[in-house]
Amino acid sequence: MQSRSDNHAKGIDVSHWQGIIDWKQVKNAGYSFVFLKATEGAKLVDDRFRANAQGAKGAGLLTGVYHLTRAKIPQDVSAELEHFVQVIESAGGIDSFKLPFVLDIETKEGGTRANISAIVHEWIRQFKLRTGKVLMIYTFPSFIDSSLDSTFGNVPLWYAYYSSGSPANKGGWNAWEFIQYTNKGKVAGINGDVDLDEYKGSEAELMDAYQSTKPQPNIPAWKEAGRQWLVEHAGISADWKADDPVDIGTLGAILTKYAAAANNKKDQ
Repeated sequence: MQSRSDNHAKGIDVSHWQGIIDWKQVKNAGYSFVFLKATEGAKLVDDRFRANAQGAKGAGLLTGVYHLTRAKIPQDVSAELEHFVQVIESAGGIDSFKLPFVLDIETKEGGTRANISAIVHEWIRQFKLRTGKVLMIYTFPSFIDSSLDSTFGNVPLWYAYYSSGSPANKGGWNAWEFIQYTNKGKVAGINGDVDLDEYKGSEAELMDAYQSTKPQPNIPAWKEAGRQWLVEHAGISADWKADDPVDIGTLGAILTKYAAAANNKKDQ
């Protein structure tokens, strides 16, 4: 993975543990973004989330939101997801948060690597279907080694990595979108320690990537469901979007897949 740089945009992530925050001081100290804890499991709400969301956005920081999953099986995802989305809506709604929404996966209620990986994939699938947004994953090296397979390389990564030097490629990832590099930071406006983060590019690049005012297409749920089915069952690239035209390459991939299946049946 890539290295950190002094030119990269700086940010923080917070929860109720940081107490009441003076967001103007945080902004004036040179921090341009923040990730806020919203929810955990199917019921818990961080009791500082709404105040933090209002204060951070009011001070001009780009804001993102994360959920700590406690799912034990993929079937648990639906209840957690609905809880997460409802709490987001209570704090201004999906479109009021400019940074990615994040699944924090760092505990092992799911048990095996295969089951935990299935839970994460179900979160990614359902979140996209529910909101139209791509979910980012927050995790750390030893958790990847023990509990995630190598099928997440195309999913944006917020990486908790506290060592010096460039992180090694791991678990299918060869780059991070955001990196959390310490949990012992000191920032004006916050009492005690706070997690410090960095974007993969400069502040101008961060703003260009996430501060877009261009209207986003409203993709119907049925169309996104169809896209995901084609990705999972017909071999279509995950980069293909539900509002993309079906070009000759996409159509060819679908026809090739099913022509091969038909020929296999004939040969049996």
